[in-house]
Amino acid sequence: MNDDTLTVEKVTDNLDIPTSMAFLGPNDILVTEKTTGKVMRILDGLVMPQPVLDVPVASLIERGLLGIAVSKNIAEGKTYVFLYYTESGDGIDESDANNLVDPLGNRLYRYEFVDSRLINPVLLLDLTAIPPNTRGEHNGGKIRIGPDDNVYLIVGEVGGHRTQAQNVFDGPAPNGLGGVLRISQDGGIVDPDNPIFGDGLPLNVYYAMGIRNSFGMDFDPLTGNLWDTENGPDTGDEINLVFPGFNSGWVQIQGYEDDDLLENEASEANLTEFGNSEYADPKFVWDTTIGITALKFLNSDKLGKEYQNNMFVGDINNGLLYRFTLNEDRDNIFINDTFVGDIDSLDDNEINDPKENQPIIFGQGFGGITDIQVGPDGYLYVSSYSGSLYKILPVSESTTPKNQPNLTPQNTTLTNQTVSAVILGIDGDDSYSPEPIEIRAGQTVTWHNGDTISHTVTSGQDGDLDEGILFDSDAIIPNQDYSLTFDTPGEFDYYCIYHPTMVGEVTVSGPDASTSTSEDSTDEESDEEDG
Repeated sequence: MNDDTLTVEKVTDNLDIPTSMAFLGPNDILVTEKTTGKVMRILDGLVMPQPVLDVPVASLIERGLLGIAVSKNIAEGKTYVFLYYTESGDGIDESDANNLVDPLGNRLYRYEFVDSRLINPVLLLDLTAIPPNTRGEHNGGKIRIGPDDNVYLIVGEVGGHRTQAQNVFDGPAPNGLGGVLRISQDGGIVDPDNPIFGDGLPLNVYYAMGIRNSFGMDFDPLTGNLWDTENGPDTGDEINLVFPGFNSGWVQIQGYEDDDLLENEASEANLTEFGNSEYADPKFVWDTTIGITALKFLNSDKLGKEYQNNMFVGDINNGLLYRFTLNEDRDNIFINDTFVGDIDSLDDNEINDPKENQPIIFGQGFGGITDIQVGPDGYLYVSSYSGSLYKILPVSESTTPKNQPNLTPQNTTLTNQTVSAVILGIDGDDSYSPEPIEIRAGQTVTWHNGDTISHTVTSGQDGDLDEGILFDSDAIIPNQDYSLTFDTPGEFDYYCIYHPTMVGEVTVSGPDASTSTSEDSTDEESDEEDG
């Protein structure tokens, strides 16, 4: 933590790619696991041996069990739990990745929490999960219960869908993707006589459009305004103030309209219009993507009065937790002198130099943040892609000594059958070391990401029709590894899909032990990685 009065305690590290969490009560947390499809319960820091629910999920790239929200219906005496996940096409986890089985869809369900189980599922939303670009990315997933008690779900454009909801004038009609969707807790249309974007499904469930992908949103506890994060492609990560009818501008605009980060000379005139839709610039932009993820307001003074009602944001690429304050009207981000110090260029709310990140960094070392929540105790909780859950609290309240390391270093044991490689960063054919990698058939290469941002090891080169067919690591976040066994002699080009100028080659000499490459072991792919 960058505040010496605060510290971090590890709640648990026994989770399998946690994506979202929600509190049932004090020290009682439900956590969704991306690839297992399990909803795990954590009581007093202990992960219960049995899940409260296990659903079959498709898991390729950013698919999986992605979102959760809890709503206690006092009038009915029920606790509802809302889940959003990519449902497996054959009832088997990961069959899309392992057997090329298409998922049934991205689905929002409502369950009842009874006797430590989730029962009585009700399907509320059924959206396509089939991507035009064949990659299972941009499924979004965060769910929030609004101040109006309605359910808000943020959904990406699912692997390159290009409809009018993505501001393509001559594209197909909106299909429920690429926006914030709003429904009642029983799946009904909110205010059917006055829809925001238009009549009929799915227009009448859209609250916002033009969103590429997101892993975070929350309501300001003082104003009730909705804020979100949005991932850019290789530029233009955003924080947005989302109002009814908000059009975020994708695919025409990413980042500030005047900056033209996409270099397509687009403007508001290029955007589609439905009902009361209106474009607005983001409130904060990273020119170079950080893989922005969770967003949460701290509606508590338990970390100190100066942090109450501040906005906290995480990223997947660097494992950083950021802090933001709002202006007096709470309709914009205000970076004041307390943050800036010697850096005077943040007053434009845009980071176009890595050093400008420093004043807003609140904490680091989380290993890729997937969610941020506030517990009933008023403290911040942070989940990590690595499988850990952390609690941020004052040093005076902690049972862990200040600066006591509670991260287990990841060690890779290498044998004569394993060759070590390092991902160095964005530097052409010097991005991977060694380059080229020269091995014998049957040996395994383990790439360790030694950079501060995520990269991939993907077969082929950018633009190849068969890129990623032989192997594709998906996102390897900093300090994690990807291993692959090469059984067939030959020359295998590879590159990073996020930074296509990064290229490498593996040269495999005989003997010919098999007919294909096979994954030996991987750190599972990230669901909230890309910019």
